[in-house]
Amino acid sequence: MNGKISFGALAILVIGAGLGWGILNMEKLSPKKSHDDHEVREEKHDRPSAENSHASDQKGKHGGWLFEKEDIQLEVKIYEQGVPPQFRVYPTLPDGKPISLNEININILLKRIDHVDNIGFKPAGDYLLGGQEVVEPHSFEIEVKAKWKDKTYEWNHSQIEGRAEFSPEAITNAGLVFKKASSAKLVSKIRLPGEIGLNEEKVVHIVPRVNGVVKKVLKDLGDQVKAGEIIAILESRELADAKINYLSSIKQSDIARADLDRETLIFENTASMLGLLKQELDLEEIYSQLKDRVIGKSRETLIPAYAKLRLAKSIHEREKSLLEKGITSESEYLQAWEEYKSAQARYIALREKIFYDGEWSIRQKKKTLELDNLKFETANQKLLALGLTEDEMEQLLEQDEQNFTRYELRATLDGKVIQKHLTTGEAVKKDANIYILANLSKVWVNFAISEKELKRVRLGQKVIVKDEPKNIEAKLSYLSSVIDEKTRTVTGRVVIDNKKGALRPGGYVTVELVVGERKVAVAVEPDAIQNFRDWSVVFVKHGSLLEAKPLELGENDGSRVEILSGLKVGEPYVAKNSYAVKAEIEKSGATHSH
Repeated sequence: MNGKISFGALAILVIGAGLGWGILNMEKLSPKKSHDDHEVREEKHDRPSAENSHASDQKGKHGGWLFEKEDIQLEVKIYEQGVPPQFRVYPTLPDGKPISLNEININILLKRIDHVDNIGFKPAGDYLLGGQEVVEPHSFEIEVKAKWKDKTYEWNHSQIEGRAEFSPEAITNAGLVFKKASSAKLVSKIRLPGEIGLNEEKVVHIVPRVNGVVKKVLKDLGDQVKAGEIIAILESRELADAKINYLSSIKQSDIARADLDRETLIFENTASMLGLLKQELDLEEIYSQLKDRVIGKSRETLIPAYAKLRLAKSIHEREKSLLEKGITSESEYLQAWEEYKSAQARYIALREKIFYDGEWSIRQKKKTLELDNLKFETANQKLLALGLTEDEMEQLLEQDEQNFTRYELRATLDGKVIQKHLTTGEAVKKDANIYILANLSKVWVNFAISEKELKRVRLGQKVIVKDEPKNIEAKLSYLSSVIDEKTRTVTGRVVIDNKKGALRPGGYVTVELVVGERKVAVAVEPDAIQNFRDWSVVFVKHGSLLEAKPLELGENDGSRVEILSGLKVGEPYVAKNSYAVKAEIEKSGATHSH
């Protein structure tokens, strides 16, 4: 070619450049329409034909869409300044002169994704006003029909916003989960900060209760313990003295009991002797019946007195008989009578004294035993208070005195060591707080309830403790009767099972106190709601299309949000990962802004 470009090659380059420019500017050439200050993406059909036309690319003087055909022109605007969105139609001739509003009839079919509205118009000022509100979103297709001078004109127009198409694969990839709007029970809650605390009914402080020296430490911080388990061993002289005193009191009580038993036996035998003497039996018979019985000094004194009485009585009876026969003198009789009465008086007095002394002696022995028993009980209770068991105290009788100083500290409940203040060889005082044990199978959650909320709070109400990722349900078990002067709050409390030990005292949780419930007609999950433009929306599914639906929201209880308007029961919505739909719509530009 000798360095020259042929005419054919040049033509190809020119055509290629033209096509490239057209492709690059295709988006700029696409028509964009708006109402008020809306910036929207429109999907346009084919260019207008004589039978079926679309809005032109130009805006009318009111900022609306222009529909032109032959000898008529319509400007259709969605007006929403200070009023709910409404269609306004301005009919004119091609040169802009207005057409009489009474001579033209306008009808718009507003086709949304899920329904169609048939909107009629009537004159209002210098425009025709649509008969119903054009609710958001303004995503629809419209068919405009006009009847004027016995002719019918039709136009089509499409405006899409807040909508995206998702294939089944895209739905799966985005992790979208759909649910149907339904009625629900909303729970009124008071949300409060709470603090996990020890169950103070299951916390014990271990103190030695005697002065001593630590010989061995068996449990450390965090160790589990069982009730009755030895946790430390001390040596204590004070404990040894208490054990010796205990053993001494046992021996004293045994002696006093034996002494009382002996005295009681003597008294019973003496009473038997007095009964026999009262029968005035012969001495031989009395001796025979009493020979194997322990009676003591009362036998020594009373039997001779009884013998003398019997002798004096016999002499008196003999002298009386002799006096009656005139054999003896009256003076001898009187002497015999006097000796008889004296012997009788001594015998009776001796009987009374012996019986009284016997009762008195028994009372004294009983008193001595009671005092010794009291000493024993005191010594016994002291050892029990020091932590010794009944079995250990019984074994003291056989224990070597060298082990009397050994003091075994035992756990008093099943739980865990949460504090420890002793080391081997350390001298400890009897009131030293050397261990704190706590049973953590149940914990308290305490929270402050403000004074203004108290009227809604009652014992037994349901409480939800939020310990991520779990929610724990409990009942309000305690409500303070006194309002704190500084904070103007009262303390509430719930008791929670903690067998796995997941809840640690001192930690913080969120508490929701349930104070009421009510049923609402329509509700959705909170995660479904997105902020889109000026609205709160959910994305409703229609086939493969997902469209934003503006909502009027009611109460939110954290698990459900009441829908006052904008959604019906049974409508499927994106309940999970709805942000992915919002992002797709924003990326596609299918939005407008007010």
